[in-house]
Amino acid sequence: MKSKITDEILQVINRIPETYFNQIYSDLKKCSRIFVWGLGRSGLVARAFAMRLRHLGRESYFVGEICPAISKNDVLIVISKTGNKSMLLSPIESAKKSGAKIISITSGKNKLAKISDKLLVLPLCDSIQFGGSLFEQTTLIFLDEFVEFYRRKEKIPFEQMQKNHVDWE
Repeated sequence: MKSKITDEILQVINRIPETYFNQIYSDLKKCSRIFVWGLGRSGLVARAFAMRLRHLGRESYFVGEICPAISKNDVLIVISKTGNKSMLLSPIESAKKSGAKIISITSGKNKLAKISDKLLVLPLCDSIQFGGSLFEQTTLIFLDEFVEFYRRKEKIPFEQMQKNHVDWE
């Protein structure tokens, strides 16, 4: 069983276009602040990514927690496999009205894709797992790979990231 799940994850990860890294990077280099949004397990992945962006020294927020108003110089990254839930779309439409750039990570054409400025579609395969597990797993790995891509491009040493890491422990 274990190898089937990891094989699924690797199959998707290996099919994600390398160009996605540069696409996100170029948008994040131009923006003032980064907001990340998702519901359910996708929301957990979004929170983890927002936290890593903070470790990189970027001003980032998870929508729904304490955060300022979004503006035209900001980017909203939305993570949703289905991209169709009205609860998901309402904050995105508000961000769009403010002029923020919307980047979506999803699994195909959906309502979210229609309102996004940039669409990153993860090439999912059939899965033996329940629900959106494969989407969430591959999104987490893809975004962790992006963090390393960004860190290397910006020449951010781990020591700097550690300074931005929680020290309450």
